[in-house]
Amino acid sequence: MKKLIVHKPNQLIEIVGNPISSGGLVAYNFLLHKFQQEKTDKIIISMSEIFNSLEISDKYEDLYNYLNSLQKTRVQSKDAKGKVWGSFSLLAEYKKVDDGIFIQIPNTIFRALCGDEKEKDFYYTTIKLLEQTAYKCSYTIIFYEIFKKYEKINLPIYSIDELKEITGTKEKYTEYKYFKRDVLFKVIEEINRFDSKYDYSFEEKKLGRKVNAIKFLKVEKNVIDLLLDNELSEKLVKTIEKARKNRFVDLVYSQKAMDKIIKKYDEIDVVKGLNELYKYNSEIKNFSKILISKIDDIKNSKIELIKKKVKIEVKSEVVESVQSELDLEKEKLSIVVMQSGLPTTKKIHLFTQLSKIETVEELEKFRLEMKRHFLL
Repeated sequence: MKKLIVHKPNQLIEIVGNPISSGGLVAYNFLLHKFQQEKTDKIIISMSEIFNSLEISDKYEDLYNYLNSLQKTRVQSKDAKGKVWGSFSLLAEYKKVDDGIFIQIPNTIFRALCGDEKEKDFYYTTIKLLEQTAYKCSYTIIFYEIFKKYEKINLPIYSIDELKEITGTKEKYTEYKYFKRDVLFKVIEEINRFDSKYDYSFEEKKLGRKVNAIKFLKVEKNVIDLLLDNELSEKLVKTIEKARKNRFVDLVYSQKAMDKIIKKYDEIDVVKGLNELYKYNSEIKNFSKILISKIDDIKNSKIELIKKKVKIEVKSEVVESVQSELDLEKEKLSIVVMQSGLPTTKKIHLFTQLSKIETVEELEKFRLEMKRHFLL
């Protein structure tokens, strides 16, 4: 059981219309594993093998209820654009025979399970059955499989009605506050306790004053802790959350890219870049490229402002003979500081020193200090 893994087709993960119990889902995953292992669409399996492998109830009635529910459940498969392309049942046939239980899966599922390697890379999600049996909340497995499906991309937005339909709780929880308390909170807490890679959460979407949809979120574990070590981390985290409220940004957001950008640029520039992205109102193809482009634009605009200021002041000196050579040299050095790759705090320190310089001797000392920082 500890090594039992099934590569499960993505289109089977979201089962809508006829909810299956947690025991039924675990049993179904076990059967898919058997079909995939034996590369067949029909098998005869003893009931004791199922009971022993999954450590579930040994009541024959429960097993038949699972199988009956699976056969009655129909799955509508959708393409990448959300359009329905087909429908099929989870089980084609089951019946008791002398050697055990005869079970057959539809051809659609068989092709997905036993396709070539390219198909598997594209369609399959690895499901660890041992993790599933550890869950106590009856709804956790359903969300676990949804999260696994979208592990490498952003999680979609679900309406409250869709979530109730998936979990079979439409009649049970007529009020959202109880669905939130007994389903969403419990599921998120349990998955986060077992998942070693991500921390999951959710964001409520409102229509007027009523919550009508849920946006599930995930971050790699310890990412926030690392961010909080930085001086402006709280502001940065809030800015990231704000930027992701823009649907074009959220669709392409990458935490890995964000980590690299934070290490490369000053946080104040990253924040400004994210604020610019928040205003974006068209499709974004690459999150990293467009954010870096915004940050570079911000940095270049700073440099241009300094240059413009220097030119104006130089011109003023020529015309009015007011600005001294000392001031010009200070302005030139300020541009060097601005264009350097030093942290913002260090730049501010150097600007403060530069502003206090009143003699040529003090300026030369400052120039030597800058050389020690590899600026000249």
